[in-house]
Formats: sequence, C-alpha cells, structure tokens
Amino acid sequence: MPNNKLVYLARRSPGVSREDWPKTWKSHAIFASQFSVAGSRIEWMRYCNRIDAPEIDGAAVELPMVSTAHDGVALINNGQSEPSLSPLPDDVRSALDTDELRVFDQLVTNFAFPCVETLILDGLPGKAAVYIFLPSGDLKARLDGAHADLVRATLPELSGLTRYAHNHPIQIPAAPFDFGAIVEMWFATPDDAARALKDGTLQPVLDDLGTFADMEKAVVMLTSPCHAYPKDEVLAERATA
Repeated sequence: MPNNKLVYLARRSPGVSREDWPKTWKSHAIFASQFSVAGSRIEWMRYCNRIDAPEIDGAAVELPMVSTAHDGVALINNGQSEPSLSPLPDDVRSALDTDELRVFDQLVTNFAFPCVETLILDGLPGKAAVYIFLPSGDLKARLDGAHADLVRATLPELSGLTRYAHNHPIQIPAAPFDFGAIVEMWFATPDDAARALKDGTLQPVLDDLGTFADMEKAVVMLTSPCHAYPKDEVLAERATA
C-alpha cells in the first residue's frame, strides 16, 4: 500500500527573521513531540529550509525558477498510519495551534496537504530536496502515466538523486495554496540538487510538466533539511534491517 504523507509549504511568522527561522521551526517540532498521540503517526519527517545562496562546487549560481516567497517545506511520512492532520484531542489541537502561530504566519491546516504517495524511485532522504508544487488540475493520471515513464528514463542523468516521488493531495487548502500535486526529489548534496536545476538534466522533466500543468503558477523550492526525525543513520539502519 502507498504511504500517507503530510507536506506543507511554510512561511514564517512576521516576528521571526530568516536567520532565526530554522531554530524556531525546529523548536515547534520539539514542542509537538511531547504529545505522543501526534508523534506516534510519524515514520520519518524532514523540515527543509529554503537554500538562499545555492552553489555548485563553491561557486554561486543563479536559479531564477526557484521561489523565494516561502521559507521551507515540511515532509512528514506517516507510512500506513493516518496523515498527521487527522483529528486530535481538543486540548492537544489547541496547544499546537497556539505554538503554530508563534512560528508560522498562519495555522498549518491552512497550507498543509495530506497526500498519498506514488513512489518513482525508492530510497532515503538526502541532504537536499527539490519540491515542485503544481497548480490544481486533473494531474494524477498524467503524472503517474506517461510522465512517470519519462522521469524514469531521466533518473540516471540526475547525479546524486536518492529518492523521487509524486504526492497527490487528498485535501487541498484554500487559495493561494491550491496545488494539485507535489513532485518531491531528494539528492545526496545541495550541490547535486542545484546542478540538476542548473545544467539542464532536469529540463526534460520540467518541459513535460509544462505540457499539462501551468508552470508559471508552480512553486519550485530548493531546500536542505534543518531538522530530521529520526536521524539519517537511524533510517539507514532501518532500511538494511
């Protein structure tokens, strides 16, 4: 059976600076971890902070397709458990809502997507991730059909790629977060992720997406994890067990 996931596109509270954002965001995870009823649903999660100054081999690169309007992307893999936005006890929900407004510009329910995953390349999360939030539409058949075949043909050209998935929302928040699908790709290093966007190896995938999704309305995020649960080595041990 496919994984259930929660993916959200985060923007920090106006009172939180970009410099303080990663540690403030992580503090929310620490706060939420005290509520076992929420944490018990999580197989693994990554808070992925926006990379503000992408580099390849130590040299700065321009990536005009990458959005700077948002601060990060959270990916919470729930496996066969219910997605993390499933109803919680009232007291837990109230406490989490209060802390969310300390960290984010609005409640997470307003910008979070419970999803079902279509896994294209199985593997572990790396040190960088590219997310493409595609505008709403009837996308699943196209993404998981001929487009997925094109992706599989392109994968060997993507240096450092560790994991690739299509995430299909089962609930879409209100506008402007009306995205119909989320493409997720993990790379071993931030350099690998930046190179895929810069050197054209990802272009066939992007061009094909543009044949059935309005890429001018898409949000492309280049990120690196700033909080991981569990740590990479624990996931690696699980994978080999």
